Amino acid sequence: MNVCFLGVGGVGGYYGALLTRHFDSTGRGRTYFIARGRHGHAIIERGLTLRKEGGKEEIRVRPFACSDTAAGLPVCDIVVVSVKGYDLDAAMEQVAGITGDTTIVLPLLNGADIYERMRARLGKGYIFASCLYLGTHIESPGVIFQMGGSGQIAIGRDPLHPDVYPEKLIELFRNAGILIEFHEDVNVEIWKKYIFIAPFALVTATWSKTIGEVAADAGLARLVTDIMKEIASIAKALKIELPPDIVETSFLKAGQFPFETKTSFQRDVETKGRQSEWDLLGGSVIRYADRLGIPAENTRATLERLLKGLT
Repeated sequence: MNVCFLGVGGVGGYYGALLTRHFDSTGRGRTYFIARGRHGHAIIERGLTLRKEGGKEEIRVRPFACSDTAAGLPVCDIVVVSVKGYDLDAAMEQVAGITGDTTIVLPLLNGADIYERMRARLGKGYIFASCLYLGTHIESPGVIFQMGGSGQIAIGRDPLHPDVYPEKLIELFRNAGILIEFHEDVNVEIWKKYIFIAPFALVTATWSKTIGEVAADAGLARLVTDIMKEIASIAKALKIELPPDIVETSFLKAGQFPFETKTSFQRDVETKGRQSEWDLLGGSVIRYADRLGIPAENTRATLERLLKGLT
């Protein structure tokens, strides 16, 4: 079995390390890593290290091959895509080159419209929409640190192939120690996550405040909940059945984080010259709203203020 991890940052590196360890012990497959820059060079030279559960367990692996491009790789059985949202379009050109008619493509990145964006550029293979609960980052080149999250993946069917069940993927991942659960309507899980991360990401980055500071500020807290309401209205129009108290429960999740926690989007914005996922977290909301005729003035005003600050 050939499995390619296209993007081996915090997310791809975490799952790539677990699956490579499994293949090393069973001899039943090969992993290919697509990683760039110093991180990719470190993996080529020394392999990949995963410091799991805050460093309690250290896993060191070497993929069968690591490169900065998928060119020359065989058609794979599984392609795991875990790039940043702004790299997705370019990544799909590489995915197409290693995807066959029965290849499983698993997107592991934030966003509510990821499946649509990927399927628009890939007419073959099976794309199983998903979301995950994991806190990881590149600690240093070649080293992934898990700081939180269960690592659970929620996965659903490919709307283009509704009769295909991802049994091969689920069995493989579970055998590798990866938590994965199938949902008949995974869009519920995707939007439940999105309705939390998008508003807090936009507001923390725009006002340069931590999650705790935003939650404690009456005006900014109200703005977050207003953006959540706009996203909930979009989900309702798309016939995604979110819980009736989704806004209240989503806002309360902020209390699960230390007061000084910054969103990853906020950290990207604060790093001058670095690309950020503003379109994934704000642009997508506005496009959905415009298409469905739903007001999204709070999201629009926040994104406009953010983009002015970036210019």
